[in-house]
Amino acid sequence: MIEKLLENWLDSASERSYQAVFVQMLTAEGYTVLHSTRHCLLEFGKDILAIAPDGVGCAFQLKGDPKGRMTIGTFRSEIQAQLLQLGSQSPQFPGFPAGVHRSFLVSNGQFEEEVQTAIAQMNMGMLPSKIHLWSRGHLVELCRRHGSSMWPSELSDNRSLLEIYLASPRGQLPAETLCTMLESILHLKEADSTLGAGELRRAAASAAWVTGISTAPFAEVDNHVAIAHAWTACCASLVAAEARHAAKPDPSLRATLSLAQSALLDSLAALWNEIRSAKTLVQGNPLHDSAILGWRVTVLLGLLTCLAIASEGSALLDEVSFTDLVQWLKQPPVRPELWGEGAVASLVVWLVWLRRHDPTARVDAEIAALAEGVIRSNQSDSNSPLSSPYYGYEEIQRHRLVHPAVHRASSLSSETVAGMSFTAESLMHLLVRTGLKQKCRSLWADFSRLNHMRLELDAPWKYGLRRAPGGVEVSMFFPPSCSWAQLKHDSLKETESSAIPQHFAATPWLLAALWQLHPHRLDRDALKLLIEGVVPRWGT
Repeated sequence: MIEKLLENWLDSASERSYQAVFVQMLTAEGYTVLHSTRHCLLEFGKDILAIAPDGVGCAFQLKGDPKGRMTIGTFRSEIQAQLLQLGSQSPQFPGFPAGVHRSFLVSNGQFEEEVQTAIAQMNMGMLPSKIHLWSRGHLVELCRRHGSSMWPSELSDNRSLLEIYLASPRGQLPAETLCTMLESILHLKEADSTLGAGELRRAAASAAWVTGISTAPFAEVDNHVAIAHAWTACCASLVAAEARHAAKPDPSLRATLSLAQSALLDSLAALWNEIRSAKTLVQGNPLHDSAILGWRVTVLLGLLTCLAIASEGSALLDEVSFTDLVQWLKQPPVRPELWGEGAVASLVVWLVWLRRHDPTARVDAEIAALAEGVIRSNQSDSNSPLSSPYYGYEEIQRHRLVHPAVHRASSLSSETVAGMSFTAESLMHLLVRTGLKQKCRSLWADFSRLNHMRLELDAPWKYGLRRAPGGVEVSMFFPPSCSWAQLKHDSLKETESSAIPQHFAATPWLLAALWQLHPHRLDRDALKLLIEGVVPRWGT
């Protein structure tokens, strides 16, 4: 069954969707991967740079041609020039070995005989690096060779992978299923034993392997949001695994994490390219789509802000694309929707970034409006309180609709929402940084009436999990009055970052991306870490 699934995946995967898995197979073969191209950049004929087990540098150019055959016409018009560069110029990349390197053209399809003849003639010429062809057969052999060692060992994990792989590729990612599978692979359950260095290395590779395979159907229909969420889950699980199983940063796991982060950024850049070229954000029937357009914009603001934060001072996007992204985030075409407290995680990320790029009072007004929206909506006598961040948009809407074809029962039916909030404290701290003292004063009475909820975890590694075992749910009421000096002190004091893995603190864009998948991980201390990484000393 495993071999059939791998072959089916390989026969439907594009270049982008099989690249991440191919990298893991190279690693299993003993290669040291130095670089895996992010497709948001211009390509220069080298998708992957690696060092072979014998120490020779290798450059791989990948092509996606599932169930197809590369013709001589395609080869000459699209590929030959890249291969000439690949074989004649030694890649300039830190750590890449000096001397003659090996060049590879890789395809999940076949090469026609004319193409193989053309490659042989090129190799008879003056190219220092000879071109090697790896076709579908070679990739299938790699899958068979390493599938048993990298494939999840638990039967429940195999079922989970099949469930994700067979899910509707145009729908939302089955995030709960994927996260549970990754946590099982990486031994992140409370009762799991600690992994040794070798076991951790294999588990990390397996987590990236199954994430790459899981995302293939979504990649075929350009569902970039689902792909981004999948790689976010993988990154968060890897960070959690290192925090739990390793006393210090593990080089092998960090290499896998770096590749997973690259895949995540690649999907975010592809999402921006799609949005940038689209004439409208409406999909399908405008009358029907208008009901969810505000939710869609909220999701896009959160994800694309993560891309903008990661792009600061980097070469993720070219200058024109980055400028357009900044402008789009400054003036989104449609107002976002506060559909529940889960939306706060997207809007807060956007507003923190906006504070850095828009010095006007508009940002302060947006923050004040968001804080007021949550605090006023969740009063005990509210007729329409916002659901907690543990519930997603679809679950909330299906709960509200009474039509039997779309209504789904959930724990929302028995949960008391009014009179409590998971995000009001973070929003009040953010509002204090704007200096709007009078606004804080006008909201304080309602703020102090709320029961403020937060989860205090008993170990940092649990922060990256969708459902963290253990921890204590803290309930807090604030006094009816509070001095401005005390409020400012509480809002601006340094956070206890030891409760969150250091990698999240050092990588603000990944921390923000985690909230887009797990909005319930946004709290006052985590928000301070994001602010310190994006707008240092804001409000001080």
